[in-house]
Amino acid sequence: MQSIEKLITSIDDPQLWKSKPASDEEIRQAEAALSVPFPPSYRAFLSLYGAISDVDSLISGIVNNAPLDPGGGSVVFDTMRFRKEWHLPDHYIVIQPDEDAPYCLDTRTRDATGEMVVVCYELHSEHAGVIATSFVDWLEKFFCLNRNTNEQ
Repeated sequence: MQSIEKLITSIDDPQLWKSKPASDEEIRQAEAALSVPFPPSYRAFLSLYGAISDVDSLISGIVNNAPLDPGGGSVVFDTMRFRKEWHLPDHYIVIQPDEDAPYCLDTRTRDATGEMVVVCYELHSEHAGVIATSFVDWLEKFFCLNRNTNEQ
């Protein structure tokens, strides 16, 4: 498994936008708003990039050092919006919003290292399928790999 920095650096996309790195206090504010500590790999992502996006998708996080900002791209806002509009179960944290099937951290699955599996939650059927063992595993398999494959 590659490091988060290596994975993000491997994306050769001039349209990739990176927010500002989030501080520990900003990460704690987001965790408090969602009543759950984030897994280590997602915390590392937030402290390095805050949030990122390209033309096709984004990874929710902390945008421009404002963890409680009510705008798209915020892990707090995106999660709360899906909970309100789609009755997303409280144990899911949205890391990539999608109007049909957002990718979410499943807070019920914390392992010994603090990592959580990533699920794809189908809004209409309310089915959740595990697609990655951790945030960094998901980042490598679904976010970075797809971008690098599409460019070839």
